Amino acid sequence: MRKNRRTDEKLSLRLGTLVPTQGFTQSLTRSLTSRVTRTADFAPLSLNPAFWFDMDSSMLAAGDAAAEEADLVASLENKVSGGPNATQTTASKQAVAKIPTDGSQPYLLMDIVDDEYEFTTGGSAINGTIVVATLEGTYSANISLDASTQYDLQARGVASTPNHGFLKNVIGYLITPSQLSDSEITKIEAYFVDKGAAARSAFGSVTSFNSAWRSCSSLTSFPAIDTSSGTNFGYAWYGCTSLTSFPLIDTSSGTNFVATWRSCTSLTSFPLIDTSSGTNFYLAWGNCSSLTSFPLVDTSSGTDFLAAWTGCTYLTSFPLIDTSSGRNFAYTWQNCSSLTTFPSGFFDSWSPASVSSGVFNVAWDGCSSLTAQSVENILTSIDTSGIYGTTSGASGGTQLADNTIDIDYDGSTLSSATSTAITSLKSKNWAININNVIQ
Repeated sequence: MRKNRRTDEKLSLRLGTLVPTQGFTQSLTRSLTSRVTRTADFAPLSLNPAFWFDMDSSMLAAGDAAAEEADLVASLENKVSGGPNATQTTASKQAVAKIPTDGSQPYLLMDIVDDEYEFTTGGSAINGTIVVATLEGTYSANISLDASTQYDLQARGVASTPNHGFLKNVIGYLITPSQLSDSEITKIEAYFVDKGAAARSAFGSVTSFNSAWRSCSSLTSFPAIDTSSGTNFGYAWYGCTSLTSFPLIDTSSGTNFVATWRSCTSLTSFPLIDTSSGTNFYLAWGNCSSLTSFPLVDTSSGTDFLAAWTGCTYLTSFPLIDTSSGRNFAYTWQNCSSLTTFPSGFFDSWSPASVSSGVFNVAWDGCSSLTAQSVENILTSIDTSGIYGTTSGASGGTQLADNTIDIDYDGSTLSSATSTAITSLKSKNWAININNVIQ
């Protein structure tokens, strides 16, 4: 049996080797005793995990020797008896072992460039829980993994690409074949925190969640972590294709929502989160193709809505949200092929500081289910706003290079009010393209 020299050395240090003062020794003894007492009350194996990696004993260098400080880690030894390890044979993709000399918990330093480890599931599918414990924070979420399939383990969890997020100093991982209860999650997170990981509450001080869980396509749920300090949520859950719901997290400080939930293709609904500070919603919900409804979120500060809901093919109606500051609506509802109802008055209060060229480029392209009433609602509302197809939005300004309002609809007879709006809009430097016909 391989002897873990690092664990022996760390234990020796923690028990008092070269401790200079009696007071420090007493403090260290109390800390160690408290830690032993707490961890003795709970054993991760009681959760029947399929994978359990604990960096105080799982990090192996080449040749299966216990990794020492600054060693490249070739594999992570599964602490579940007979369970498969996570391995990486390419040296440039191996993370670095960090063994603090003060006796604190060893951890795995991932470079968030290409470090990752491969593992293969057993003969049964996993519909369980993953726990990711790092020096930056600890979280647990439900996860679905196919049987007999190879997956990549990144710093942020199971994901398809390694170069994203801010989690990088790993204390441990645990994956169970069935979903854990709330009390079990509390215990296992406390176990890792006791070993040096930051608690879940540490996320409350994070300001940038950029790409934090990007491409974690096996996650089926996400916890209600504290995101109250977050300003940048760009790409945070982009490509989480198995998420079926999303929690009501605090995004009240968020300004950047670029592609935040893009391609979350299994989301069927979305919570009424606070996006009142958001300015950039480029592709925010793009290709959320299972959404059947959308809430009345506060987007009053938004200036860029480029492709924000493109490809939301199951949406049948759209709420009367405030986009009065929007400068760009290109591709915004493109290919929302089930969208039948667009609200009246949507652009009545539109008053952007400036207008982008192509502001309505293919905005409703591919919306083949829109009714004639919806077309009337769109065009009469843009006309009511008084905004011209110029860079300033004012009469006498420089005409936009692309001033066309593009709309596809179901082809039914358009109203006289629509015709009146078209005539008025043309006098305000707009061109109108309906079902690929310039009016």
